[in-house]
Amino acid sequence: MLTEEHQQFYNANGYVVIRGLFSPEEVAHYRDYFMAMRATGPLPLDDTSWYLNSGADDPLKKYPRIIQSHRWDDVSKRWLLDPRLNQCLTGLLGREPFAVQTMVYFKPAGGRGQALHQDNYYLKARPGTCIAAWMALDPCDEANGC
Repeated sequence: MLTEEHQQFYNANGYVVIRGLFSPEEVAHYRDYFMAMRATGPLPLDDTSWYLNSGADDPLKKYPRIIQSHRWDDVSKRWLLDPRLNQCLTGLLGREPFAVQTMVYFKPAGGRGQALHQDNYYLKARPGTCIAAWMALDPCDEANGC
């Protein structure tokens, strides 16, 4: 959970990593769940237009993002509204957040990464108070291109 050290680090750096918020078993469950979901084929709200001009061998064609799954999938919605996330984000923001977006972003070997961007520009939150909670479903470190 969120500690005073986490809060101080966030205030100084604009981000914080809170290790162990979800157990390894929970993370494995989400990884397996979303991999199986993606394998079923097109999903509601899939937007594959972003890779129309990419090469035929683009690995992201096989693994397009799962977007806004909380709107139609109960597992996604429960993760988005998980009390542990709420506690951490409320502590960082000083008020309870609005939960507005979910995305599963696959990073297969050879895939392009996410370009630098600011979600607030797209979500148009006023004042500019967007905050994101990311959970790695696979190990990520410098060796595999985190």
